[in-house]
Amino acid sequence: MTSFFKQRTATFKRWILTQNSPVDATDARFSGKVATVLMLGFGVATAFGVTPGSSLRTVPVTPVTEEITAVLSEPVATPGTYVQQDQVRSGDTLAALLFRMGVNDPAALEYIAQDRQARTIYQHMAPGKPVRVEHGPNGELLVLRFPDGAKGTLVVSRDGSGFKSRQEQSGALTRMVQVSGTIQSSLFAAADSAGVPDAVTHQLTQLFSTDLDFHNDLRAGDTFSVVYEASQNDFDQLVPGRILAAEFVNRGHVVRRVYFEGQDGGDYYTPDGKGTKASFLRSPIAFTRVTSGFSAARFHPILKEWRAHKGIDLAAPKGTPIVAVANATVAYAGWRNGYGNMIELHHANGIDTVYGHLSAFANGLSRGGKVRQGDLIGYVGMTGWATGPHLHYEFKINGVQHDPLGSEVPRYASANLTGRNRTQFLSATAPLVKQLDAVRGSAQASFE
Repeated sequence: MTSFFKQRTATFKRWILTQNSPVDATDARFSGKVATVLMLGFGVATAFGVTPGSSLRTVPVTPVTEEITAVLSEPVATPGTYVQQDQVRSGDTLAALLFRMGVNDPAALEYIAQDRQARTIYQHMAPGKPVRVEHGPNGELLVLRFPDGAKGTLVVSRDGSGFKSRQEQSGALTRMVQVSGTIQSSLFAAADSAGVPDAVTHQLTQLFSTDLDFHNDLRAGDTFSVVYEASQNDFDQLVPGRILAAEFVNRGHVVRRVYFEGQDGGDYYTPDGKGTKASFLRSPIAFTRVTSGFSAARFHPILKEWRAHKGIDLAAPKGTPIVAVANATVAYAGWRNGYGNMIELHHANGIDTVYGHLSAFANGLSRGGKVRQGDLIGYVGMTGWATGPHLHYEFKINGVQHDPLGSEVPRYASANLTGRNRTQFLSATAPLVKQLDAVRGSAQASFE
C-alpha cells in the first residue's frame, strides 16, 4: 500500500509540473475535474477562490511543487479489561455462565471446583443469582464476584499464575425494612408472600420460639410484623441483617420483641423492658407436630400393650436438625435399647432432657462436652423402637419426667431491665415501637 501511494504521488507531481502555461477554459475545466478526482481519492480538501469578472484565459497558472506524504496507519488495540454482570439462568452451569460473559479460562474453573471456599459457588448457584466478572482481552478470568448471603461477597481473583479466594463484607447499613404478613397456611408461606427473606423468617421463629409452637399454635388470620436491618451489597441487592423489632398476633394475643444494645451486650425484650431470653426452647426441632403426647397410659405401637408415655413424639422427616433446648453438658450420647440413638443433656437446677430415635449425632458431640442453647446435637431418625421417623423428647426435673409442653417447664431466664438501664431502653426503643405500630396499622388498613 505504501509503495502504491508513493507511485501515485510521483505521477500527481509530474502532472502538476507540466502545467506551466496559460490554458483555455476547456482545458481548465478538464484539469479541474481530474484534480478533483485525485484530491477526493487521496482525502485532500482544497478551496478555490475566483474573482468575479476574471477570465481564466488571461490568468497564468504558477506551477507549485509540494511533497505529499501519505500517512496510512491502522489503530493498535491496547490490551484492557472488561467488566460484565449477568445472572444465573435455569439450567446454567458455571462454565456456560462465564462463557456467556466472555470468560474462557479452564484453569479458573478448575480452581473454583477444587478450592474449599470458592467451590461454594457451585453449591449456591440458583436462577436469578447475580455474578460479576472482570476478564482480559483473551478471555482470562481476572476477578469473579458472587453474592454469599449474609457473609457478604465471595471474590475469586487471579494471583500471578494462580488464583485466590476471599470473603468481603457487605456495605454499611443503609436502611431499615418494614414488612407484615397474614398467616393462611404456614409462617414460611406467609413470609414468602410478603417478601420476607428466609434468614429473617428463621430469626422470627427463634425470637418467638418460647411463646409459640409454630406448627400447632398458628391459626389462619394470625399476623406478624417485623422491622429488620438491611445492607446493600456489590450487586445492588439488600442483604437482610438482624431483626430490630417484631410482633406476632396469635389468636388475638399480641407478643412483641424489641432489640436493645445495653451495657451487657445486645438482647431482646418486651416493649416495657422485661427479659425474654428462654431458659428452655419450646421445641428442639422447628415446624413439627405432636403425634403422641405425654400420657400415663398409651397403647404402644410395637409392644402392643398399654404403657405410660413419659415424653412426646414429634413427627419430622428423617435428617431434620435437632437442637439443644438450653445450655447443657452432654450426659450421654449413644445407643440405648428402645430409644435407639439417644442423647441426654444435663441442664442446671436438676433438669435433664432426652432425645431418642436419632439417625445420627452432630459432629464432635461426646459425653462431657458443652453445648449452648440452639446448638445442633443430632438428626431425626427412626432407630430403636420406632415405626416411622420422629423425635422422642423427654423433660425431666430431678429425675422425674414432666410434659415438655406443660406449665412446669421454666420459660424465661434473662433479667428484667430496671432503673437507669430501663430508662435508656425506653428512650432507645421508642422509635422501633412506633414503627411496629405503623406497620401494624397499615397492614390492618389494607385488609379492611
